[in-house]
Amino acid sequence: MNRELVKDLIISLVIILSQLLIFNHMNLFGTVSAFIYVSLFILYKTTYDKTYLILFGFLVGLIVDLSLQTYGAHTLASTTVCYLREKIEKYSFGVNSILPLAMVRGTRLSNRLTYFFLIIFIHSLIYFSLIFFKFEFTLTIFLYTLINSIVNFIIIWIISKLIFDR
Repeated sequence: MNRELVKDLIISLVIILSQLLIFNHMNLFGTVSAFIYVSLFILYKTTYDKTYLILFGFLVGLIVDLSLQTYGAHTLASTTVCYLREKIEKYSFGVNSILPLAMVRGTRLSNRLTYFFLIIFIHSLIYFSLIFFKFEFTLTIFLYTLINSIVNFIIIWIISKLIFDR
């Protein structure tokens, strides 16, 4: 196997296990839940197959759903984000979206911030829309989405810097 692929698999396993064992049990202020597994979809290399990304998103979402008993909310949010990732890349990076490490190095900070925040925000919006699933909770959905997106953005930004800035 390719050395880079093995490294990516180990990083994925560590992130998934830390999500399952640590971050699933953390609930800050009763509203904030850290979904660090979204970093796997953000940092998925563009040189890998997009179909595998959607399958990977489904499997990771299913694993998190089974551990939290959230009835498919993580699976649907993860699969949707993985499906939309290519469009979000093109929106955020423009021409540079085809470069293998465009989202990590070689682009402006504003492009990377936009890319990270859009993926996290869309994931949170879909997740909380499915969790609350009533029109009366629209304000609650947007409030939870915004708060969780900001906290998850900070956590995922730090994780991406730890992984790729060595």
